[in-house]
Amino acid sequence: MIQRRELMLGALAAGGTTIKTLKPVQASTETPVKESDEMPTDGFALALGGGAAKAFAHIPILEAMDELGVTPTEISGTSMGSILGGLYASGMSGKEIRKYAVDLFTRKTQLFRKLFLKDGRTWSSLFNVVRPAIIDPIVLFETVFPAELAADFSGLRIPMKIIATDFYRQSQVVLEEGPLLPAIAASSALPMLLTPVEIDGLVLIDGGFVNPTPFDVFDDSKLLTVGIDVTGSDYSRKSGLPSGMDTWIGSFSITLHSLVAAKLECSRPDLLIEPPIGKFKTMDFFKIEELLEAADPAKEVFKQELSRLLEKK
Repeated sequence: MIQRRELMLGALAAGGTTIKTLKPVQASTETPVKESDEMPTDGFALALGGGAAKAFAHIPILEAMDELGVTPTEISGTSMGSILGGLYASGMSGKEIRKYAVDLFTRKTQLFRKLFLKDGRTWSSLFNVVRPAIIDPIVLFETVFPAELAADFSGLRIPMKIIATDFYRQSQVVLEEGPLLPAIAASSALPMLLTPVEIDGLVLIDGGFVNPTPFDVFDDSKLLTVGIDVTGSDYSRKSGLPSGMDTWIGSFSITLHSLVAAKLECSRPDLLIEPPIGKFKTMDFFKIEELLEAADPAKEVFKQELSRLLEKK
């Protein structure tokens, strides 16, 4: 059962800016690759999906690109994918992101020290049971994100699209201009845990509700599209009924996976990678080292498949 303390700390990464566009596995060599008669020639775009702790599986993919010496022309990210994608697009390497994430979630004492706000704000600015959710994601992310994160989309080394959900219009919002951190906070705002974020008059929540693995926000006539999906689950059933908290978190995971499966029935990226991390749960942030070890085999699969795809251009 997920403990309440670990749930709140797990929110560190679960997830005014300008809205430019508003749009109402086992790791194996069998990874699906879309076949096309005419291959795009402007490079490739990388979509990093949401999945809370399971999205740590994106880190070996980022490291693989560094090892190949290739850079995506554009990145999209949902929820935790927007966090890791934002760090990478800001200029951090895959290895630097791994070190940051592992240090953050394996050194709990240091993590607690970060949460003792030292800039004049009080704990009530971070935790407040009266708000629509317990934790303010903007205050939280300002406290724990590394200094390397760009302040604004214009400061990114790689252009990025961040996916959020317009709560009242029940539609997708693609954020790609203005301050970066509020956009990431909006994309990561899981209801009941992280407070919705208001941007340009829109109330935004976790982008996983509309587009968990956003490979379809790119111009695929110009760019090859690569999607990294971390929504799958394959852990064994335990005896008895799941707790209320397990049911809530598990229901969100089921929703994400179902949305991805339905979208893949209609269209597919040129390359889809599904790291073998299904046995982990959405809130397994403090199992980051085990999760990364399980995801690491996807690195070689990605390198082989991406190299093959780029050679066909």
